[in-house]
Amino acid sequence: MKKGLLWLGLVLAMILTIGACDIAKASDSDNEVSYSIPSYKGHLAIHEDGGATFTQEVTYDFSSSYNGQYVTLGSVKPLPKGFNIEENPTVTVSDKAEKITTENGVETVFTKRQIRVESEKLKDGIKLKVYNPGAYDKVVLKVTWQIKHMLDLYSDVAALNWFPISDWDNSIEHVDFTVTGLDAAKGDLYAHTGFFNKKPTVTRTPDGFKIHIDDLAPKGKLELHAYWPMTKTLKEANASYIKNEAHKTTFLKKEAHIVRMGVFFRFLSFQLIPSLIIIVTLMGILFFIWLLISTRLPDFPKNARLYEAPNNLAPLVVAKSIYNQSFDKISLKEEKGPLSFGHMIQATILDLLDRGHIVSKSSTLAVIQKEGLSTFEETFIDMMFDGRSEITKGDIFSRYYLDKKELSTKFKKAKSTVEREKIKDIGLKVKAQFSSDVYKLSKEVDREVRNLGLVKIYREFTPLEKRLSLYSHLSFAFAFVVSFVSGLFFAIAFGASLSVFYFFAIIPIFLLWLIVTRIVKKRRKRCLDKATIDTYYQWYSFRNMIKSIPSFKQTEIDAIVLWNRILVYATLYGYAKKVTETLKKYHIHLSNPSLESTLDSDTSFNTYVASQMLQGYISNSDTVSSFSINSNSGSGGFGGGGFSGGGGGGGGGAF
Repeated sequence: MKKGLLWLGLVLAMILTIGACDIAKASDSDNEVSYSIPSYKGHLAIHEDGGATFTQEVTYDFSSSYNGQYVTLGSVKPLPKGFNIEENPTVTVSDKAEKITTENGVETVFTKRQIRVESEKLKDGIKLKVYNPGAYDKVVLKVTWQIKHMLDLYSDVAALNWFPISDWDNSIEHVDFTVTGLDAAKGDLYAHTGFFNKKPTVTRTPDGFKIHIDDLAPKGKLELHAYWPMTKTLKEANASYIKNEAHKTTFLKKEAHIVRMGVFFRFLSFQLIPSLIIIVTLMGILFFIWLLISTRLPDFPKNARLYEAPNNLAPLVVAKSIYNQSFDKISLKEEKGPLSFGHMIQATILDLLDRGHIVSKSSTLAVIQKEGLSTFEETFIDMMFDGRSEITKGDIFSRYYLDKKELSTKFKKAKSTVEREKIKDIGLKVKAQFSSDVYKLSKEVDREVRNLGLVKIYREFTPLEKRLSLYSHLSFAFAFVVSFVSGLFFAIAFGASLSVFYFFAIIPIFLLWLIVTRIVKKRRKRCLDKATIDTYYQWYSFRNMIKSIPSFKQTEIDAIVLWNRILVYATLYGYAKKVTETLKKYHIHLSNPSLESTLDSDTSFNTYVASQMLQGYISNSDTVSSFSINSNSGSGGFGGGGFSGGGGGGGGGAF
């Protein structure tokens, strides 16, 4: 269980790490400058010689003060042979929009601003920083670039394979991009923003193409693929740059491949993988339900009662033989069951008092008779008395006592690691002693169950039930792995926004697996054998009777003779208080003076206190053994385009 929770924590950490990257970046940006980009207008005018003029017109709407804007134009490979961005582009910045009436109607006019431009040569492009400080303005930045050898030239066509937008810090509300030049009527253009992003609309115009996109995400890509028939001018101006091969067929095949891959990846991510995860998870649930039905406990009558114990067994023997609970696993908190560790301790002490092996005096406990004790009971008495025959009641289980407060003080005052380790060793030794004792006692209880010839009322899973358990676990494991691998793949290939859905799917699958594992583990230990189920039913009825004692009538009270044994088993089941109150109410006295004295917790030995003392000692040893110095005593990939190996790039922001 702890390992399972650790894995869940690691998965959650991965989800938060992946999901937080963009949020952190956006948050940092917001702390510096707050703005939006309502509009991006781009115009690529291709010249007859294969060069181009690229104009960007970006509208910034600032909601804070700012120092300026920046834009980048990339030269990320692969690029056409000879591709070059000329330095010193034309830059203008306008603001203070005014509406004026002209002969063409009402137009919005922007006033140009005084600016200072810094150009920085990057490894894969040029960055322009435009200084024009202000606050709460709407600013239009216009940059005109000159580019040489914009196209890949082939024997039959000239091809454009370029992404002008890729690295903008903010989302862009509206992108309008036009491409003009060459023979648009005989060419064609395709625009892409990624397999999972909104598809751009491409419209053919008389002199080229118009592309429109709404709500382009930060770091979103716009990639343009186009071709035009090779012209005489292109051939004459670029003879040394022309590849001696036809390309149109290859170009169209690539575009068809992009369409197919888009359909495939959308089908894979939105239909196939989610359906597979859901179906496999449902199969795991169905196998689990089938297992529950096969191993379900019978429906016993709720009002069934048995007025005396089916067998006069020691409490720890009842715990093992009837409820399949091992004293060591319960005491070391390795498993839980219907009977608690504290109740087992209390019931065993009462059982030894009732049978006369130990006696409670005014201030002491004494061992008076060992004859008739089972080996495990001798071990239990040794744990209680630590090898002595008589102890004060405050010294019960003193073998496991340590002063946590004193040791904590010493630990904090220790000046070296060696001193601190010695103090921790004290706790470790107590833990080791207790673990050794309860393990030995549990083995002796198992031996006693065998010696008494008690029938086994629990069975192993049948071969079918084992397969159902295995198939259920494998189904959840498969769904988990598919979700995790898919999330990892889509995170690397398409960015965090898509992968996060798969990572979040891991959480319910993992929680289901934990629940199933826990329930199956319980069923494996509580799977009753139909051949010997009568024995369990008798103890079930006896427990029902004890639980019902507070509601008994006088005649039913009078029918019970062995109240001593009733009190022992009531304590084991956690009903000691109810039975004690009934005994006092009807003025019933127990035949054993030591047992009788336990009814008055104010003046005599209290088994509850004894069990709490032992549990407190073990808790203290855990704390001491784990003391510490500070302890107290208490985007990328395919997501934005790049379908056919295009180059370029372009981004921007504000500062």
